[in-house]
Amino acid sequence: MQIYDVLVIGGGATGLGVALEAQTRGYKTLLLEAHDFGKGTSSKSTKLIHGGIRYLANLDFALVREGLSERQSFIANAPHLAKAQSYLIPFYSWVDKIKYYLSIKLYYFLSGRHRLGESKFLSKQEVLDQINAPDLSDEGLIGGVIYYDGKFDDTRVLISLLRTFIQYGGVAYNYCKVANILKNDEGVAHVVVAVNQTNHCQERYFAKVIINATGVLTDQILKMSEPDRVHNHVTAAQGTHLVFEKDIFNSSHALVIPRTSDNRLLFVLPWLGKVVVGTTDVVVNNPSIEPIASENEVNFIIDTLQRYTKKLVTHKDIKAKFAGLRPLVRLKHNQSTSKISRKHEIIHSKSNIVSIVGGKWTIYRLMGEDTINYIVKHKLIESRGKSITKQLHLFGYTTLKIDYPFKSYGSDYKQIVEIQKEINNYSKIHHNLPYYQAEIIYHVRYEMAKTVEDILARRTRALFLDANAAMDSAPIVANLMAKELNLDDRWISLQIDRFLNYAKNYI
Repeated sequence: MQIYDVLVIGGGATGLGVALEAQTRGYKTLLLEAHDFGKGTSSKSTKLIHGGIRYLANLDFALVREGLSERQSFIANAPHLAKAQSYLIPFYSWVDKIKYYLSIKLYYFLSGRHRLGESKFLSKQEVLDQINAPDLSDEGLIGGVIYYDGKFDDTRVLISLLRTFIQYGGVAYNYCKVANILKNDEGVAHVVVAVNQTNHCQERYFAKVIINATGVLTDQILKMSEPDRVHNHVTAAQGTHLVFEKDIFNSSHALVIPRTSDNRLLFVLPWLGKVVVGTTDVVVNNPSIEPIASENEVNFIIDTLQRYTKKLVTHKDIKAKFAGLRPLVRLKHNQSTSKISRKHEIIHSKSNIVSIVGGKWTIYRLMGEDTINYIVKHKLIESRGKSITKQLHLFGYTTLKIDYPFKSYGSDYKQIVEIQKEINNYSKIHHNLPYYQAEIIYHVRYEMAKTVEDILARRTRALFLDANAAMDSAPIVANLMAKELNLDDRWISLQIDRFLNYAKNYI
């Protein structure tokens, strides 16, 4: 019987952060993901790496400082996937101007040596200048400020984390759903996996420690080993985003809309040649892996955006829409989720499962470090090495200037060039998408892609950039995959149908 030191359930940012932390400290680690890596929350973020400037309103100074420190490590360890981004906040009242003047100054003070750039306060005319925000509505505008945070490609970072984990000897499986959690007579924990003839994982896996990193599904996993559990630890808040062509707000700066009708920030972020606008904040009582943006949320974003841009923006301009659930540490009473800070907590249940809940993408590494520190401190596993992830370069690390989409693969982009030569194919999958057909072969060979959705939603970002173009690309992708995997026409037809049905929710 093979026994792992650590078994991580959940293949999102938190799960892979924990798994990489454990493996690089010398613990034999297995990660199991029920769907594809990042299918849930981790692929549907707002694409920000930030300290959390809005948390200053809650006086969460330690939380902000923590985020700013991790922001620096994030960008330093994956410069091919993350970088500094300038953000513009327009002022429409003197109260806003004073509030954000103090907030930005404090934000930069807390950044210390981790600051990404110097802030600059602007007059009304400077805000509307051609190089800043010519498309911004000038009604009531009195000035603004530019400050710096980060941005990234969430699932490409996730795949880079996966490749790093495997490079260090870790074992990971997608499409291996944990159906039960048990203990044998010697007290060794093990999970039972729901397998069928298409699965590549075993029926049972054994480990000294089981870590639950399933985000909004945390409580469902805990109830497997504790059926009588009543208290829930996680509240799910749905965030919806819309994707447009860049010309709806053509600026190198991200726009921060300072106050929406629900008293939160709305971001208009340049991303992979498009503009991502979001996010909403809606409490969800029954979390799912694939939430759907409601018409109310879409209308809310468009109506809010329209008040701040000179250009007419309509539903017809939407290239894609997506919704994700943020796992928040459960609130007390009826506090609004828009006011909660993204703190993370470690829960050690009576069944001896350790769960990590809350947090955000920016601090995925710290959450992993804190979790492994916890299981060592509480003697669930013997102490071995110290954490090295703060300065650990992720797979593909390079500072070379490479054009997108090859930039997503960092130093490993040469593998795709070789595949292009091998199959004598230099074509793209669609004229409105930047991705090459050779990338599909690469995803199957090296990135554990098993379905058309895996490739068009997560290995590439096609579905998030242009949903209609992604749907048009499904036959090409399915045929390339089938040839590489030696699968038949029935598989091709089934995959195309499944993807088209899935992608409808993104249009």
